[in-house]
Amino acid sequence: MLQLKENQILALKLLATYKYLVSSQFVKLGLYKKRAYLTNSLKSLVDMKRPLLAKYDFNPINGKLESLYYLTNYGKQFLIEECEYSETQIKSPKGSTTVYLKDYFHRKMTVQFHIHLQQYLHKCNGEMIFLNYYFDKTGNNRSKTNHVIALNRIMLNNTTSFIPDINAKFMINGKEHLLLFEQHNGNDAKRLFEQLYIHITAMSEGSVDEKYNIKKAYFVIIVCEYESVKTSVIKRLQQIKGIESYDNFFLFKTDKELEENFNENWSLIDGKLIDFSSLLCKFK
Repeated sequence: MLQLKENQILALKLLATYKYLVSSQFVKLGLYKKRAYLTNSLKSLVDMKRPLLAKYDFNPINGKLESLYYLTNYGKQFLIEECEYSETQIKSPKGSTTVYLKDYFHRKMTVQFHIHLQQYLHKCNGEMIFLNYYFDKTGNNRSKTNHVIALNRIMLNNTTSFIPDINAKFMINGKEHLLLFEQHNGNDAKRLFEQLYIHITAMSEGSVDEKYNIKKAYFVIIVCEYESVKTSVIKRLQQIKGIESYDNFFLFKTDKELEENFNENWSLIDGKLIDFSSLLCKFK
């Protein structure tokens, strides 16, 4: 067996859950207290002859960004052979996947929400049943019949589709809940409003219910980079006729608010604030 330190094995396990992580996220997850220790520890996993980890490095004009770490096929195989993982338990890139700079912050913050949700479930003795990202795919490019599609793709009227950033199902207190998540970076409130209008259409048509074979309500979580965008979109949604029917199904925060407290002070469309735990109680 390849001799790894306990923290190195934990790094592999964390990546199996989150797929991509930057150094500050490893620290948030308790792998090390300081990023310098973490960088040195992970470097050996990247530099070995059969590397268990790999990373994307980004050097934009305005300065270096944190590297994005992920499992290699060797890392995946290590977890299967030495840690008794099954393939379905492991999130790792397939084939020659590339992460581009323009998607860096969006991908990073989408994973950040996953981290907050997992930590919340841990505190509540909850369980994640599944969680898929917008960049998770199924199928094979070489197949003529089994084409590659996004796992999160939801069909509307069998003619068009949309792909939420996260689709997740989890269990708390014996009850299953389904959520869809959208991370909005930048200040284009119009684009976010149009995106959420698609979600409203999907709710009215039962598109998500059909995809996941559910017969209970689900909710949509939106996290915005800017407070001004969150406020603008909520005000615009309030002007839609009949929107009060959707008040409890859409929750809003900013990145900053999410970091401060996951459970408390989610904004509803009607402007009221609600705790995440309280919302779950409404979904019988």
